[in-house]
Amino acid sequence: MSSEKKPFDADDSISTGLKVSIGLHVAIFAIFTVKAFFFEPEPINYQSAMRVDIVGLPDKVTEQQLPPKKEEKKPEQKPPEPVKPKEPPKPVEVKPVAKAPKKDPEAINLEKDKNKQKEALEKLKAMSALDQIKKDIDSEKKKIAGVGTSKAQPTQVKGNVLSPGTELTGLNKLQHDTYLADLDHQIKQNWLLPEWLAKKPFRAQVRLKIDEKGQILSREIVLSSGNSSYDELALETIDKSAPFAPPPEKFVSIVAVNGLVIGFPE
Repeated sequence: MSSEKKPFDADDSISTGLKVSIGLHVAIFAIFTVKAFFFEPEPINYQSAMRVDIVGLPDKVTEQQLPPKKEEKKPEQKPPEPVKPKEPPKPVEVKPVAKAPKKDPEAINLEKDKNKQKEALEKLKAMSALDQIKKDIDSEKKKIAGVGTSKAQPTQVKGNVLSPGTELTGLNKLQHDTYLADLDHQIKQNWLLPEWLAKKPFRAQVRLKIDEKGQILSREIVLSSGNSSYDELALETIDKSAPFAPPPEKFVSIVAVNGLVIGFPE
């Protein structure tokens, strides 16, 4: 049996290709159609988008184009200050409590004596006033009766001044002692002794004579202590204390002639 080869026909191959292409297109269209009508389309996923701007990079800068760097000045470091040693706390000064000055017992005694003398003086004045009233009454009675008119009346010294030899009694003695106490108190305010003399049991008396104005006429040691320094201090104290209060008029002659005796220390 022999086989014979058919000659190749170009038109047949072209028609076969067209048929195959049309069949494929129809099949694809049919698939999309069925899918569109019978299947739900998948949801579209809208993802967030990011916008990027592309910026051109600068050209390379050479080292010559760069500005020179400024040298930063470093702060000068100061040397640390030496540590000062702590001063020790100052000791607290304790001030002594000021004590109230003690009253001088002599001054207290003088004040008491002055008070007693004032009371006695007032009593004597009252008694002398009563005596004077009685005398006036008696003299009036005698005048009326005519008795004693022929007798001479005793003369009185002007101002009732007492003579140096008059014995002081009653009111006169009290007034004299009061003046002497005031004068003695004035002198003793200036009486100061150094320690080496104050510890010794020295005693001295000075006779002081003054005039009617209270000025010193004279002063002399009538009883020495036996120590010349002590006696001299007694005289200097009297000089520092002058002038004195004028004596009462009735005692001017007594104070000027007989004087007043001042004791040191009493």
